[in-house]
Amino acid sequence: MGLGKRIAVFAFAVAAISSACNMPPEQQVMKEASMFQKHSQYQKAIESYHKALEIDPELAEAHLGIGFCQIELEQFDEAKKTFLELIERHPEVEQAHFRLGQLYLNEKKYESAVTSFRKALSLNNRYADSHYHLGLSYGALKQYDKAISEFSATVQIDPNYLDAYFNTGNLYTRQKKYDKAIEAYGKLLNKKPDHLIALYLTGDAYYALGRYKDAERMFQKTLDVNFGFTAAQMALKKVQEKLKEQPGA
Repeated sequence: MGLGKRIAVFAFAVAAISSACNMPPEQQVMKEASMFQKHSQYQKAIESYHKALEIDPELAEAHLGIGFCQIELEQFDEAKKTFLELIERHPEVEQAHFRLGQLYLNEKKYESAVTSFRKALSLNNRYADSHYHLGLSYGALKQYDKAISEFSATVQIDPNYLDAYFNTGNLYTRQKKYDKAIEAYGKLLNKKPDHLIALYLTGDAYYALGRYKDAERMFQKTLDVNFGFTAAQMALKKVQEKLKEQPGA
């Protein structure tokens, strides 16, 4: 390395140290915590976030960081407590409501999850994950129209949110609205043609409608993706037997 380059590197290092020194102490600790979190050192990150809160107890980002890390460590009760405390201090923090909703959804407390996700959306209506998880909550409560509406809102924000198309299809299937299920799965398959379960369930929906040739085609496509998929092998055999029974077969 030439002298000029060494001087430039040294100058950059000095500038970085100087910048860190000029940073408020809580921000220095937050930067350290963020680094630990980025490298999946969640317990160390929590310790650093607590240090930041000793300097500034109202630092919402530190509370959020602790909650995120507790979720990663599967300390779900502690995470819920963290987010509830944050909401009490800062009810305007959208991510606190969203993460709390996820925890309620995980606990199968669907009404509480709905309340949390709706609050998150009242603060930020353009967050696709909140719409999607609200849809899951409504679906679990068998409020299917509301669930499908939220999945629709999800893909309006993020057209590549594949799980929203998939779950829309599943809810239509559950209601025996097979044409709509096929349409929903079709939107998913347009984006991911080798989605194994969507291919299989589309075949299943065609079979339920008595459209056996279409069902045969989809089950064959399923096996093209994974020939070892036993359910598709059995379904293909079943639909081919149906086709043999048809007049003129």
